[in-house]
Amino acid sequence: MIYLTGDVHAQIENHFEQKIAGSEIIAARKFLEILKKYNISSTLFINGVSLDKNLKQVKKLLDYDVELGGHTYNNFDKAGLIKNYIYRKYFGCIYGPSWYQKKDIKKTKMAFEKAGLKMNSWRTHAFGSNNKTFLLLKRYGVKYVSDLTGNINPFEKEGIVHVPINIPVDQNTIAYSILSPENRGPFVGCVKGRIKPEEWFEILKERVIKNEKEKKDSVILIHPITMAVLDNFELFEKIAKFLSKYKSGKISEIKI
Repeated sequence: MIYLTGDVHAQIENHFEQKIAGSEIIAARKFLEILKKYNISSTLFINGVSLDKNLKQVKKLLDYDVELGGHTYNNFDKAGLIKNYIYRKYFGCIYGPSWYQKKDIKKTKMAFEKAGLKMNSWRTHAFGSNNKTFLLLKRYGVKYVSDLTGNINPFEKEGIVHVPINIPVDQNTIAYSILSPENRGPFVGCVKGRIKPEEWFEILKERVIKNEKEKKDSVILIHPITMAVLDNFELFEKIAKFLSKYKSGKISEIKI
């Protein structure tokens, strides 16, 4: 079974992909158009601020076979490197202290509810969660969280179903240009090393085929904006065609 996910962000200051491709919501719609062509279900995790400021555009995404999940309200509100360092050092994760997490999760949920949507699933921006995050998410009605990476089977803990990403992540993996040999580290887990897109696609295929043989779910994260910048979705169309051979579902449909 394939669980294809994507992250869709609001405007991020000095974000190089957005400077090239523009709106991530528009990129998400192109992403979903291709998935519709190949009859693939998906889950998109989206910032709450996008619902508050671009509801009309976001609602168009619901014309497709997609589930929308929370992805923080606005990417930690312009969190910089210094703020991230402080949060990581003193609170154990870049999402910050529990009072901030609570405020942000509540605000995101309210944005979903104002839009007439239910926030059943969640991915913290930059996988920046900790155990306190999961307890807060449960309190606010979230049941499915996809924040872990690695070769880990989905599992339930304290009322939250964790759905780890077990296929190398595009943004963490793809080199947009050729890198020197010393920067081409081996794959460890999901996010080590930088390789060319075609190599990443081959690894994705190998991992999915292996998972299918072992009767394991494949949980994939592909960012629509990355596919737009890379080659205007040409590689993504190949990926979708390959994935169409398998059954697909939304994160909240996963069975453990």
